Amino acid sequence: MASNGIADDRLERKGIEDTITLMVQWENRADQSLGTAIYMASWAAPRADCHTQQYFHYMGHKGEVRADQCHRGYSWATDDSGFANLNPLYMKYTPNSTGHFAGQNGYGYQSLEQFVAAAEAINAGTLTPEGCTRQGILATIDSTLVVTAILEAGRMSLDLASAPIEISYDEAGIVPTGLLVKD
Repeated sequence: MASNGIADDRLERKGIEDTITLMVQWENRADQSLGTAIYMASWAAPRADCHTQQYFHYMGHKGEVRADQCHRGYSWATDDSGFANLNPLYMKYTPNSTGHFAGQNGYGYQSLEQFVAAAEAINAGTLTPEGCTRQGILATIDSTLVVTAILEAGRMSLDLASAPIEISYDEAGIVPTGLLVKD
């Protein structure tokens, strides 16, 4: 399923989704039991209590996992900006005691720093994209194949009036190898 309207208005183009929601059925290859998942991706979001809503909930046969990247126990409220949940682990936006930038230890800054360093190393010939994947330095096409396959299957399903799409995998069942429209 998809929603639209914001991109139609801002870009003056029709047919661009603002948000897509996928209902996915997964098969456990070991025992053929089935599971379901709901995935949502959106570039459009109203002003909210945090910059991005990143939430994960897994409920399995023998337990569950919840991760809430937005609400990390730090909240802020002012008359001017209202209420917000802050993520001080991403970036420190306030200066240090001497008035200088102090965001170097946040993972937002570090991820940008690592990207620039990797790009310089690749351009200098001392690192390859495959090396980035092996070292887990950056997200690369190899490390994001599964997510890319899920999103592409969703795109195909949307284009085909919600037709089910099957993702095929290599013999190990790890690397996506193709997408098939199911009847």
